[in-house]
Amino acid sequence: MIDAASSLLMAQADSARAVSAVYTVSLLATFPLGVAALAAFALRRANAEARTLVWRSTIVALLLAFVGRIPGHAMAWVVPAILSAPLVALGRVQVTAASMRSLGGAPDAGLSASFVAVRALFVVYLAGVFLVLLPTIVGSVRLRRRVARASMPFDAGGALADARRTLAMQRAVRVVISPAVLVPLTWGIARPVIVLPRSARQWSPQELTIVLLHELTHIRAGDWAFALAGRAMCALYWFHPGAWWIARGLHNDCELACDDRVVASGVRRSDYAELLVKAAEALRPSARAVSAALALSQRSGLRARLESLLDARHRARPLSARWSAIAAGATLAVAGSMSAVRIAPSRQVLTTLMGDARWESRAYAVLGLAQRPDSVAVARNAAELDPSPRVRAWARYALGDTASRADKRSVVHN
Repeated sequence: MIDAASSLLMAQADSARAVSAVYTVSLLATFPLGVAALAAFALRRANAEARTLVWRSTIVALLLAFVGRIPGHAMAWVVPAILSAPLVALGRVQVTAASMRSLGGAPDAGLSASFVAVRALFVVYLAGVFLVLLPTIVGSVRLRRRVARASMPFDAGGALADARRTLAMQRAVRVVISPAVLVPLTWGIARPVIVLPRSARQWSPQELTIVLLHELTHIRAGDWAFALAGRAMCALYWFHPGAWWIARGLHNDCELACDDRVVASGVRRSDYAELLVKAAEALRPSARAVSAALALSQRSGLRARLESLLDARHRARPLSARWSAIAAGATLAVAGSMSAVRIAPSRQVLTTLMGDARWESRAYAVLGLAQRPDSVAVARNAAELDPSPRVRAWARYALGDTASRADKRSVVHN
């Protein structure tokens, strides 16, 4: 019975720790999101490919910050009171669970309610991640089956060779025809496949070349991989509006950038615009393109694409490779900074908690204060004078790892 209660308390503490980690990472995400917003505003009239680099860099930075936490990270005591409430509540749960586990007992009804709430919050988060990923998973499985059943390999012949030659592309790409798709689309990373509708057999050589140029451009740019990365980011940060804003920006500008590359390859704007309209008309409102693929044309965003194509003042010039290198460097710098820093409530918040009537609030506060050179004295005072033996025990535990270092600092500074 004691082992079961101990395991339950450990699980509750782990749930609180996980939720706390997700919350702190979401607060850290404010920095790259803010940078992305400023960059997108500055580049609002620039080439869509430049904005695509911004969206991609932000997605990679957010993913690395979530999964690439660096051990031994530095502490930043910067979270104000208005944002600290969730951290304090979750910290109280962790402290309480650890204390009850060391005593070998079970929590009372009031504490059990808090534990249930934290566990429910963790389950809700995991459910959100699953629900966001589910359409992509289902779409990928369905599309894989459609490609496998596409028993009509299509010999694009000269059109494919011309498109590959225009883009200077050496990578092998398979082209198939499937009656299950209504518009051309691209799928796959390691072995990319271009899937064409059955009507492709009636297309003129010029139309086929334009379509293949569009899809090959997506493949060369790695758009499908970044689309999946954006979906993964939305799943991990599903509660954060900024994540969805970034994903929507990537989707829109990815198509605009692809259009620019096709036009820059020598295709007439009017011919390309006409082909987009035909593709959108073929996509009936009741039939959606598979979400796991990149389609030639979709009804959403079509107007913006046509306006960009038919704007004679719009220059369709691809970015130079140096901008990709700059974006990669900025991404690693931002992601590294985020992964190396752990944020926590400010000193003012922690010292205010020391006056809280609940022992678990004071215990949580003393754990943070003991790590601050300017607040070790408060933790020592709690270790000796706090009315709760649990708080005194937590203070002694926290000071055990930091007291000697703090003493050395005080001697040096004095």
